[in-house]
Formats: sequence, structure tokens, C-alpha cells
Amino acid sequence: MARAVTLVRHGQTESSKGMIYSGRRDIPLTELGREQARRAAEQLAGCGIDAVYTSPLIRARDTAEAIAEATGAALTVEPRLIEVDYGAFEGLDRPAARAKLGGAFVDWRADPFGKTIPGSEPLAAALERARAATADALAAHDHPVLVAHQGILRIVLIALGELAPQDYFTKGLQEAEPVVIEAPALVPA
Repeated sequence: MARAVTLVRHGQTESSKGMIYSGRRDIPLTELGREQARRAAEQLAGCGIDAVYTSPLIRARDTAEAIAEATGAALTVEPRLIEVDYGAFEGLDRPAARAKLGGAFVDWRADPFGKTIPGSEPLAAALERARAATADALAAHDHPVLVAHQGILRIVLIALGELAPQDYFTKGLQEAEPVVIEAPALVPA
């Protein structure tokens, strides 16, 4: 079992800069995002990283490639770390999503694991896939890095017992800022 796991949200994109739900849209890093990825990679070099797992989306992959290169760790594209599918509100910021979806969006924001917006991925389903991906990485490595997106990494934090489901929206993950969790263990499903 892993002695540590590091979570890294991808670097800045035009969408993250505008606080827009990117979801499954494949959006590249900005120049600042590439620099953030380089700084994260430098910070993790020499930390005993032995594997880098990444979402297949380009913003995460580019961040992960910088980390893999700096650490010498093997890079694995892990489809289960792809961002939550936000359906009808992908590409919208919070006010536009609220205007488009009304009460369904408001209800989901108030109870993210109890309510689902039609056409979007239920967070309970995202938790199941994130838990499985995390379990595989922890079982196979001493100190893996998971590079992904704010939504799915919040769910990884829930799977690790570092965040309560009702606090899903209270935890902000900074772009390309490593979060190290020592002695990680999955909480029961």
C-alpha cells in the first residue's frame, strides 16, 4: 500500500480562468497553465514519486507529462480520472448554469450527492470510478501522483476520507498545486 499520494489539478485553461465548467471538453493549458505545470513538476522532483496517473484530457495530460519528466516516473493515462460530465452546463459559468437550469442547478449545488441534473453524471457514479482508480494506484505504487480536474479530485478526496460529501463545493483545489496525503487509505463505500 502507498505511503503517500499526491493530487494535482491541471494548470490554468481559458475556462478555469473564467470559472467555467469545462467537464469533458478538451481544452488546452494557457501559457500560465504550462508554467504552473512546470513549477509543480519542479516541486515534485526528488519527492520519491514512482508513478503518474492522468486524466485523458489534454489539460491534465500536459500537466502530468511535465511531472513524469521531472520525476522520472512512468505516466499512465487513466480514463477513470476524467472530469465529471456536467452535461447541459458544460461551457457555462455558475450564473449562466443557474439561469439555464434553474432550480435543478440550485438543488444540485445544495445537495451534490443527493440531487442530479438530468443529462449530467451523478456524483455517486463518479465516486465509484474515482475510488477504483485511486485503489489501483495505491495498491501498485509507493507514492503515485493523480493529475486530473477539480471536480473528480474533490471526489478522490471524499474516497480517501479527506472531505465529506456534503462539503464537495467547499474545497477549492488550486491549479497545479500538489496536495500530498500521507498514509492514504480509502474509506468504506
